[in-house]
Amino acid sequence: MQLTPILTSLLLATQALALVRRGAPVDAPTALKCAFVIDFEQGADGHAILAKHLALQGLKWSERTSVNNKYANFVSVQLEGDCREWLNIFCLGYNAPLITNNNDDITDTTSHYQQQPEDAATIFQGLSKATSFAAVTSRPGPKPMKSENGVPHSDELYHSITGVNDARNKLGLTGKGITVAVIDTGVYYLHPALGGGIGKGFKVIGGYDLVGDAYSIGDQTITPDNDPIDNCSDDSHGTHVAGIVAGDARDIKVDGFVPAMPFTGVAYEANILAYRVFGCPADSTASDVMAAAIYRAADDGADVINLSIGGGPDYPDEVDTIAAEVVGKAGHFVLASAGNSGDKGIQVTGNPSNSNGGFSVASFDNTVTPLPYSIIDDASYFYGLGSNNGNFVEGESLDIVVNDITADDNNIQNDGATNINPAAKGKALLLRWGATTEGGSSKRCGYALAAGATHCILYGNTQELVGIAGNAGLPSMFLSREGGLALIAKVKAGGKPSFTFTSKQKPFNIPTAGTISDFSSPGLSLDLEIKPDFGGLGGQVYSTISVHAAEHQNFPLPYGSYSGTSMASPYSAGITALLLQQRKSQNPSFQELRAYLQNTASPKTIYNTESVNSVAYQGAGLLNAYYAASAETLVTPSAIALKDTDNFKSSVVLTIRNSGKEAVSYAFNSFNAATVNAYNAGDDFTLDATTTTFTQDQQASVSFSSSSINVAAGASAEVTVQFSAPEALTPYPIYSGYLEITASNQEDYPIHVPYAGVVGSYKNKAIWSRKSPSLAERWGAQYGLTEANVATGLYADLDFNPLTEGAVINATVGAGVMAVASSTSRGGFIEIVPYVSRPSKRSNDLEAAGFNTSAPIYARLTDLVGEGNPSSPGVFVPMQRHSYAGDAPAAPPTIWAFAGVAYDANGNPALLPSGTYKMKFSAVRNFASASSTKDEDYDIIMSPSFRLVDGASPVASSSASIASSTATSTQVATSASTASSAAPSGSASAATGSSAATGSVAPTGNSAASSAVPSASGSATASSTSVPVVVASPTYAAPAPATPTPQPSNLYKAGAVSTFGSVFAAIVGAALML
Repeated sequence: MQLTPILTSLLLATQALALVRRGAPVDAPTALKCAFVIDFEQGADGHAILAKHLALQGLKWSERTSVNNKYANFVSVQLEGDCREWLNIFCLGYNAPLITNNNDDITDTTSHYQQQPEDAATIFQGLSKATSFAAVTSRPGPKPMKSENGVPHSDELYHSITGVNDARNKLGLTGKGITVAVIDTGVYYLHPALGGGIGKGFKVIGGYDLVGDAYSIGDQTITPDNDPIDNCSDDSHGTHVAGIVAGDARDIKVDGFVPAMPFTGVAYEANILAYRVFGCPADSTASDVMAAAIYRAADDGADVINLSIGGGPDYPDEVDTIAAEVVGKAGHFVLASAGNSGDKGIQVTGNPSNSNGGFSVASFDNTVTPLPYSIIDDASYFYGLGSNNGNFVEGESLDIVVNDITADDNNIQNDGATNINPAAKGKALLLRWGATTEGGSSKRCGYALAAGATHCILYGNTQELVGIAGNAGLPSMFLSREGGLALIAKVKAGGKPSFTFTSKQKPFNIPTAGTISDFSSPGLSLDLEIKPDFGGLGGQVYSTISVHAAEHQNFPLPYGSYSGTSMASPYSAGITALLLQQRKSQNPSFQELRAYLQNTASPKTIYNTESVNSVAYQGAGLLNAYYAASAETLVTPSAIALKDTDNFKSSVVLTIRNSGKEAVSYAFNSFNAATVNAYNAGDDFTLDATTTTFTQDQQASVSFSSSSINVAAGASAEVTVQFSAPEALTPYPIYSGYLEITASNQEDYPIHVPYAGVVGSYKNKAIWSRKSPSLAERWGAQYGLTEANVATGLYADLDFNPLTEGAVINATVGAGVMAVASSTSRGGFIEIVPYVSRPSKRSNDLEAAGFNTSAPIYARLTDLVGEGNPSSPGVFVPMQRHSYAGDAPAAPPTIWAFAGVAYDANGNPALLPSGTYKMKFSAVRNFASASSTKDEDYDIIMSPSFRLVDGASPVASSSASIASSTATSTQVATSASTASSAAPSGSASAATGSSAATGSVAPTGNSAASSAVPSASGSATASSTSVPVVVASPTYAAPAPATPTPQPSNLYKAGAVSTFGSVFAAIVGAALML
C-alpha cells in the first residue's frame, strides 16, 4: 500500500494551503477513492471554477452531486484515474531539524504536528473562491435491529406514554401544515397508508432520488432523478420511517394493504418530503450525498428533517454533520438516530447525530409489540421462528416428544447437545434452552435432525424470548418458557399434549416498556457535551413497508415491527412536528425548540430498579408531545455539560421565561441519576455494556441562589445554580442528574434540566491502553495473549515477549505490535524514530534509502487478524476506540506485525536500513486540536531502542523454528528487500476494525501521562512496569469474521502466538508487498 493517507492527512492540512480541510483523510477506509467535496463562497460558480482549475492540472473529473442555495454552495467531484499517481505529483517537501538530546543521540524526528511545508502544492491550492474541502466518506446502510411481521396495537397503547394521544385529544394536534423530510432509502409512497401517490394533494408532496437504483458499495456511480420511490430495498427502511412519522392506516380498503388493526403515525396529517440516498442494495451512501439531501430538504421547505442513518463514535466535522448544524440553526430542525451500539459501552453516539445543531435521539422500548403464538391445549403461547428455517405449516398439529422431562427440574444447560431421545424420530422434539457454551440452536437442532426429528422446538430457561438461528435442515422454533412447561406438565400427568401451529399474533406487553433500549448508543459526546439529547420510542415499532420488502421477509402484509434508534428518531420527529404545529407562529429558534423538548421530557429509571438512568444514556429523557406543546414556561439552558475536573463548570445561570397570561411561582430542586462506572481501577480499557456498572455514589451537590421565585406574565427571571463535583471512587466516573423546576400552574409535571460531568482530567486520560486485565481475559485469551502482552507497544518478537533496551529485531522474522485504543481520538500515529550517536550517519543512511528525515517516518504494519493479512501505515485519522468483541463501530483490536518496513519520501513501503531505532506512538488527546503543535496535546509512548537487522538469523526461536519447512531464509530476505519496489495492493481499508493504540515504554518529554493507568480518583498514576509500545488497526476497518478458521492467509486465526510466529517468517516477503 502506498502512503496516500499520510500524503493527504499531512499535506492537505498545511499552512500554505488556503483551503480548510475537514473530516477524514483521503485514504481513510471509509473515504471514497478520488472523491472530494469543495465548498465555495456564496454566489461563486463552483462548476466553472473547478472545470478551469482541474483542466490546468490536466485532470479529468465528473460531478457527483452539488448544492447551490442560501444554505450552501458546494460541488462534489470524482477525479478519474489513480489518486496515488497524481497525489505523488503534488507531494510536499519538508525541511525541519532533527531533535537531539544532550548526548547527541537522536531521540525523535520531527513530529507529525511540527511539519512545516517548504513547498505546499496540493491539487486544490489556488482554487478561486473555495473555502474548504473534504474527502467524501461512506455511510453504512440502515439495518433495523429486529424485523417482525405483526399486527399493530391500538393508539391508546402505542402513543400513551409519549403524550401523543393527549396532544391529539386535548390540543387537536395532528401535524397538519408541517413538512417532515425523510432522508433514507426512499419511500414507497404507493402504500395507501402513506397516501398512495406523490405530489400536490398527497401525503408525500415531493422529494428527490440523489443516487439511483444501482448505487451501492460496489458501484458508486450516481444517477439522480426526480422519483424517490423505494420499491426494491429488502427492509424498506425509509418507508418504515415515513410511516412512523405520518402513516395513517385507518379506513384502508385496498386489497393487500388492510391492516389487522388500524393505526396512525405520530403526526399523521404532516406532509412528507422523501430524499433517497441509497440504491436498491441499501448498503452504503456517502457524506456528500447526505449533505446535499440535507441542504435540498431545507431549501424545499422542510420544517423537520429526519436522518435514521449514521455510525459512531466520531467528531462532528464531516460535511453531512456540518450541514445538519447549518440548517438546524436556520430553523430546519434535524433529528438523527444516536446509533445501535449500546453493547459497546459509553461514548458511541454517531454522526450526524453528534452535530452541534442537531438532535441525537436515544431509543426507549415500546409498551407492547405484536408476537405470534401457537395453541397448546387451547391456550396461546408466544414463540419466535428460527431464521435458518421457520417453515412451519399454518394449522399443523405437531406430535411432541420431550427430550428430557427432568431438564428443567435439574436446570440442565446442555439438553440436546449431548443427549437425544431416540423417540424423536418422526416427531417434533422439545429441548430446553441453556448455556450457549454447551451448544447453540444450530448445533442442538442439528442433533435433532440427525436423530430423525421433523421439527426442533427450544423452550426458554428464563422468561426471555430469545431469537435463534435454528438449523436449516428442519423447521426450528423458540417457544416461551410458559409454553414449554405447559407441554412438559401434560406429559408428566400422563397425557398427550396438543400443539397447533398458527402465525396469528396478539399484543405482547413488553416488560421493559419506557426504559432505554439495550441497543441504544450512550454518550456523552467525545467532547463531553450532552448526547443523546432525548429519546423516543424505538423498541418494536410497527409501521409501513413496501410490497417488495414484505415479500422478501415473508410477511403477509406490507407492515412490520422494527427496532432501533432508526425508529426512535422519526418518532421524535413526529413529536417535533406536533410541537411546531402548535408553536410555528412563534418561529422558535434551535435553542428554544431544544428547550421545549428537553424541559418537558420524562427522565426514566433503569429497568427493574428505582435508579434514574444516566443522562449519558437518555439525555433529557423520553419526549412528551402534550407537555412540550402546551408548556408556558421555558428554561434555558436546557442541558448543562459540566465537563471534567479541569474544565468544571461550577456555576450556571438559568433563565426562566413565563409566556403565560398569569404570574407563576417556581420552586427549585434537583435529583441525582445513576453514576456510570466505565473503567476499573488498574484497567484503562473502556468497559462494555456487560461490565459497566451503575451506582448511587459519586454524585454532584447542587444548590440554588433562591429556593423559589415569582415571575410575572410575559416576563423572565434568572436563578444561579452552583455545582460541586463529587470525589471519584472509580476512574473517570460519569455523574449526572436533573434540575427540577416545579411551576405553580403545572405541579403535576415539573420541568427538568439534565446535567452531566466526568471526574478526573479528561485531557490527561490515556488514549492508548497500557494495562487491561479485562482485555486480556475477554479478547486476548483467544489468541493466547495475557495481560503482559495486550498492552500497546512494540514487542521483541512474534511470541510477544517484552522488548528490552537495545534488543535485536530481525526484519525477516518480524516483531509483534499491539495498538489498543481505549478512547477515540482525532488522530493516532506510529512512527519509526532513528536512535544513534552519530546523527549525520543515520541521516545519510536513511536519506540514501529514500526516506525523508525531515518528516515523520511511519511504520508499515501487517494485520495478523484481518482476511488476507493486509498491510497499512501507522496513521489512523480519526482513531476509533476499541471494544472486546463485535463489529464496527468500536470493533476489537487487531494484532500487528512489524517487519522493518516504513514509508519513504515518495509514500512507498521500503525496508529500513539496519540500525538502531525506536517506535513512537502518539495520539491527539481529548479536547485537543489535531493541528496542535504542543507536546502536551498528544498521548505519546516511546518504545525501548532496538537494533534492526535484515538477515536470516531468527530473533525468536519459536517464531522461526518451522519457517524453513515453508520458505527458506533466502526467500524471506529477498521478498523483504523488494518491498520498496513492489506495486502495493493493500490499503488501510482492508485492515480489521481496530484503532491505533499505544503501549508505553519509557516515555520522554511531556508524555508521562501516556504511561499511566487509571486510579480510583480518575487521575493518571505512573505504571511501574515497562510495557512495549503497541499499535491499533485503522478506525474504519472491517471486523474479522465471526467464525475464524486457522489458515496461513489469516495467521492469527490459528489462535496461538507461537503458531503465528512460525508461519509469519515464511510469508513475510509476500505480506510486505500487500
